[in-house]
Amino acid sequence: MIVQRISPAPSVSNYIREYLLVHLVFNTQTAPPIKAYPVNPEEGITFQIKGLLSAEQPDLGITEKRSKTYFFGQPILRQNLHQEYEFMLVHVRFHPGYLFQLFKIPMTELLNKNIDAELILGHATIEEINDQLANAPNYLAIPPILDTFFNKYISKLKHDVQPIDTIGRMILANPQNFNLDKTAKAACLSHRQFERRFVNQLGVPPKHYARICRFYEAYILKDTRPELNWQDIAFDTGYTDYQHLVKDFKQFAGTSPNILLEQTYLNPERRLNISNEFKGL
Repeated sequence: MIVQRISPAPSVSNYIREYLLVHLVFNTQTAPPIKAYPVNPEEGITFQIKGLLSAEQPDLGITEKRSKTYFFGQPILRQNLHQEYEFMLVHVRFHPGYLFQLFKIPMTELLNKNIDAELILGHATIEEINDQLANAPNYLAIPPILDTFFNKYISKLKHDVQPIDTIGRMILANPQNFNLDKTAKAACLSHRQFERRFVNQLGVPPKHYARICRFYEAYILKDTRPELNWQDIAFDTGYTDYQHLVKDFKQFAGTSPNILLEQTYLNPERRLNISNEFKGL
């Protein structure tokens, strides 16, 4: 079993932030625990190698079974993930805006959605990569398969990087210092042009994306440094006060900060004690 973040090859790392490889096996005598999955800044493709996920969105009162391989856009609502007794996937997280750059999909079409990859890339393409992943001899063989797959698309691109293309990464790295005026100026665009192109590339307006990034930063900070109190975390991550932080937790996690942490400690990978160093999502 494994839960590991893996860096992609240099040839694809300008587009892909990380591969998250997960393989969990539970005793069939008890139901696998539910994974609390609050909103976080991500977009990409998930390859389910063994078993299938079901995802509940409590705010909408719906549960959906995910396709074997699916594109996912920026989530905006809390999810609870249900898995089978043996479950294995690779969660491919792109740099902000780069799923759009590679596949030219307006990210508004993927906002809070999970779309069968066959509808975008075709049955034969997805069947081939899924067969390769399913027949990989070991965990180490999986990242090179993905590197080769994505390189086929990257090598066909003729794209000059523009300032707008790097803004999402800048916000993700430092959300508390986001300023619309300065950011639009850095992108060499008017406010209206900047917002329109940002939404097309990431699915949400820049201010909303910065809120998601700041919330996620606060959540991860507490998860990795539990000795810090919430008031200090709120200050360190740019919130005006603790209540301001609580407001974002209720919107993006559907609950209070302390309850989210309690739910996180019950996540499947932690119940199995696979990696004490693995934090976050």
